[in-house]
Amino acid sequence: MPVFPAGPAQCAAFLSRFRTPLLCSALIAGPGVLCPGRLAATELKPPAPLAYDTSAYELAASIPGDPAPWNRNEVERAVRERTVRQKQRHELDVYYYRIGHTLAFPLPLARRPARTELPAGIATMAYPWMIWLSWELEERWRILHFAWRENRDRDAGARLQRELAALATWDRIIENNNQPGLVTAHIAGCLALALSRTDGWDPALLEQARAAADALIERDVWPWFLKQWAEDRPYDHRRLVNIPVITLARAAQLARVVGSPRREALDRRMTEVLRTWARFRTGPEFHTEGTTYDGYLMDSVTGWLTDQPERAGLLRECRTAFRSLVDQWIHLTLPGRMDLHAPMGDVEPEMPFWTCVVARLGGWYSWSEATWLLTRVPIERLPAATLADVLHAKSLLGLAPDAPAAGPHEHPHAVSLRTGWAARDAAAFVSVVRNPMTHLQADGGQVILGWQSRFWITDPGYQQYRAGEEREYSIGPQAHNAPVINGNVQKPHAAKLDMVEIDAAGAQYSRLNLSACYPGLPKSAHVQREVWLARNESTAIVVRDTFGSLPADAEIGTHWLGGNHLAWAFVDGWARLSDGKRAVWVGTFGDRIEAAALIRHPGSRGPLTLAHKARLADGAGRRWWVLWCDESGGWTPPQLSADFQELTVRPPQQSGTPMRFRR
Repeated sequence: MPVFPAGPAQCAAFLSRFRTPLLCSALIAGPGVLCPGRLAATELKPPAPLAYDTSAYELAASIPGDPAPWNRNEVERAVRERTVRQKQRHELDVYYYRIGHTLAFPLPLARRPARTELPAGIATMAYPWMIWLSWELEERWRILHFAWRENRDRDAGARLQRELAALATWDRIIENNNQPGLVTAHIAGCLALALSRTDGWDPALLEQARAAADALIERDVWPWFLKQWAEDRPYDHRRLVNIPVITLARAAQLARVVGSPRREALDRRMTEVLRTWARFRTGPEFHTEGTTYDGYLMDSVTGWLTDQPERAGLLRECRTAFRSLVDQWIHLTLPGRMDLHAPMGDVEPEMPFWTCVVARLGGWYSWSEATWLLTRVPIERLPAATLADVLHAKSLLGLAPDAPAAGPHEHPHAVSLRTGWAARDAAAFVSVVRNPMTHLQADGGQVILGWQSRFWITDPGYQQYRAGEEREYSIGPQAHNAPVINGNVQKPHAAKLDMVEIDAAGAQYSRLNLSACYPGLPKSAHVQREVWLARNESTAIVVRDTFGSLPADAEIGTHWLGGNHLAWAFVDGWARLSDGKRAVWVGTFGDRIEAAALIRHPGSRGPLTLAHKARLADGAGRRWWVLWCDESGGWTPPQLSADFQELTVRPPQQSGTPMRFRR
């Protein structure tokens, strides 16, 4: 049992060492707040959920930039803290962050909520209420399971057993659309975890939990499997969509644990799916669903793989594909914030499932960069599954952390150019969407700037499903800074990456051909975007767009989204973004940016948009854009000079070294 300090002064000093907010919020005046034996009696309130705002997690006061790496003792304390919180709950409040609803459900949950008990959510669809509910249930059950099995907390075990046994009274363990899906998968995973050991179970509750597991497989999954997976059909991207694969993986895992006669068929198909995914991931399909949904998918796939008898062989086969996942989660992070990724496509900071995958893969492959990454993700951002994995005896915590090398890096859907991972470093993230998965948007060439723990040039990072202005904003012409040609945005996911390198001047460089992304252009049309990241005494990101053989007098629109809550100003033909200490200057050669260019789309959740339009009289031309990072937060922009081939950026200080960009 942990030993806590005896008096209020000692308690205050003890709590001040924690990064996680729950115990800190429990610091109540009075003697013996967290004295021995008193922790469970203290009400530990969870932090209020953050607003569904594109910058909410960047600005959260409880999550500082450049956090120190945590250690095992801190993880153990966090698990104890969460255990106390879960044992105090008598109902489950679920925050549906995408639509701003919070709903409550009783504990134990003895039946599947009826559709008549749930609001509409979005009128045009059967809203998937069960998904978020199952996330909250899994988080609770994994904490109770760890407390029971690892910390010998019999009360936590009794609660877990009662709640899993209550699943036997559900009519079906399926989604609101009456089909197996993510709720089926999450509950299957929890049953597999809890039923993998039967010692310590109450016999009657064990019988009910096993009955729920059998019903989930036979009643809910097997008929679905015969329709969805039993037929041998050629694989394409549609068969690898996350929802059916997640459901298959967790059902196969549960079938193995309970010895179901369906185990062999489920496992065989899941093995085939994993091999196909790995081949697509590393092949010309460039298969990915983006940083968030790759993590969501692979959380279940690696959960199934954990106790798979063929795991060693599959790990050898899939090593390159799995490594590309970890590299993606390392290189697309925001400098200063390892828990946040560049908001390309559908990226949700509320879904940290990728951390579970990093923990497992890092441990299995002994990837020390995974240890380095994960220990810099604030503990409060780690789900229960990740905390349990890192406390495993053979976890990645046994590896000495090894910082990854900075520089240009290609991923299936993006290019990352970065100087490092600390807040003072800068990173440019460039979308290179080359596959048709729906969680990715048609935004080839989109550039995002990460610096000082903020995304200064950003993206909505999601698509709204509810019809209206917000949906139009999140996927419309103002959502990205890729060129808009005659009012037309990109439609096919057809970006082509021509080059990623460090050029002769030492700048990180990428070149994209976007010609095929715009339907209706002449066959000879050419649209190219080049992006440089350079650093000496200053840091600059330079973008050059080149157009050829477009219709005469073609209009080119460019929309730069500034990070929410940054302050805008307009000086000497430049736009200036500021956080009060530092600034980013946005400028273009040969044209001035005036205050009238700043607009706010009515569907925006916060970011303002700098809108620029220009015309190409003969359908051809070039446009230089400069994003210049000003550490001093000064009020004098850099100076530009350019010809057709080269751009020079001169800092406002006379002693500063000019930067030259040329190909």
